[in-house]
Amino acid sequence: MRSVLALHGFTGCGEDFARFSPLCHTVDAWHCPNLPGHGAKPQLDCSPAATLSFTDEESAGSNILLGYSMGARAALQHATEYPNRWDALVLISPNPGIEDEKQRNERRNTDEKLAARIENDGVATFIEFWQNTPMIRSQKKIRPDWRAQMQENRALHTAEGLSSSLRQFGQGNCPNLWPELQKLSIPVLLIVGAEDLKYSQIAGRMMDSLSCAVCEIIDEVGHMPHLEDPEICADIIDDFLREFS
Repeated sequence: MRSVLALHGFTGCGEDFARFSPLCHTVDAWHCPNLPGHGAKPQLDCSPAATLSFTDEESAGSNILLGYSMGARAALQHATEYPNRWDALVLISPNPGIEDEKQRNERRNTDEKLAARIENDGVATFIEFWQNTPMIRSQKKIRPDWRAQMQENRALHTAEGLSSSLRQFGQGNCPNLWPELQKLSIPVLLIVGAEDLKYSQIAGRMMDSLSCAVCEIIDEVGHMPHLEDPEICADIIDDFLREFS
């Protein structure tokens, strides 16, 4: 039986996988929780340690770990901490971390400014701003009915929750996991969008450190390939799981 624990991205929620998951025909069950800082009643401890514990608690009954963007960061943190726990790992638009300390400080400062913006402007105004940033703008390719549901779900977030997520689990405060990649001997699938140049380059570099990995780049999509082109992404996951798990 293949059971997936799926972790969403920043400003997302577990419900983001509701329409995508039925397209993956090789998966028997999905568990898609809201990560710390997200949802109407969020867990406000979003630190790496708390997120690791959260992922561990939610992992019961699942043997495949999937994460998108921020969720990929949480998934990679758990998989490198417990390298024998999972049968396979699927990372969509992943980034193992920032290696340079100066860049980490700069990112920490950027995330602090964004967190303050959420608190000052409110969730609705911030979401509108966030979805028009260059990296996130490609989400406009998502089919309108799916995107409308996503917008309704994002309106449920709290300013305290999202700002806590940025301050505590933003890339500036998360551990650099690049040196930890060599611990992974399980099958790993990396999925990125061809139009997301930064993350395509990161995925290419990750391949050099992973002993059993496949990287798939989906044409004409950006940072959220599983919802921008869900059928192709689901087919890629199905092919991977048939072969490796």
